[in-house]
Amino acid sequence: MNNTNKQFIGFLTCLLFCAGCIEYEENLIIKKNGSGTITMAYGMPLEMVENDKSFSAEKIKNDLSGIEGVTVLSTKDFEKDELKWVSATARFISLESLGNIKNEQLPAFAGAMTYTDNGDGSFTFTKTLGEEPKESKPDREKDMTMMKGMVGDVTWDYEINFPMNILDIQSNHGKVDFKGKKVTWSVPLAEFVGGTSTLTVKLGTVGRMESSPKRQTVILKNGKRIYGEVVNMTKTHCLVIVEKKRERIERDNIKSIEF
Repeated sequence: MNNTNKQFIGFLTCLLFCAGCIEYEENLIIKKNGSGTITMAYGMPLEMVENDKSFSAEKIKNDLSGIEGVTVLSTKDFEKDELKWVSATARFISLESLGNIKNEQLPAFAGAMTYTDNGDGSFTFTKTLGEEPKESKPDREKDMTMMKGMVGDVTWDYEINFPMNILDIQSNHGKVDFKGKKVTWSVPLAEFVGGTSTLTVKLGTVGRMESSPKRQTVILKNGKRIYGEVVNMTKTHCLVIVEKKRERIERDNIKSIEF
């Protein structure tokens, strides 16, 4: 296991040993020029952190302060559903500036994001979490098994609001939902030690992913391609009209959708 993964698992072990649960939610609003705002929130069981002064919004503020290109706008501590939540909202001048946040500061956030002008009126957004593991595949699978035993099916949720229409979405891990110009990406914690998790979204000023009348291509993980019109998508299934017949496809079997 490499040092980064050891640190990350150590961090999670401390947080999850007693309660088995930590929640993370992130809301990202991106402007066309690549600047925007981000709100990140951690939730932990009250009994674990009620006397822990280090678990506070002030800690997140301190972690973000001093990072070039990032300005903290507000912080908040609150309780909800028997969890204590700490959150912070910050403004950034570019997604690259958010890349200066280190893993040991905010492990749920740490990763790389890019926002690229394709030169044809479209843009490509990419968010990558985790790192490629250096250990062997058997060791990596052992790490993932251990992590899954600790966290079960807990996911961390990332919401991204884009300035343009969504033309295409691809993800190698987790589940993706979309509505209008908003994408929600839920990534299982166990995936964080198995390698990188990447979300890629293509954006444009013409066409709309959720209502385009043209045919789409649903690419399954087994390589099969299904041509039809995607008329509905939920967290578990995708409904496609193929030659006037409705076909219900499990989201776990979908690799990507081309529009």
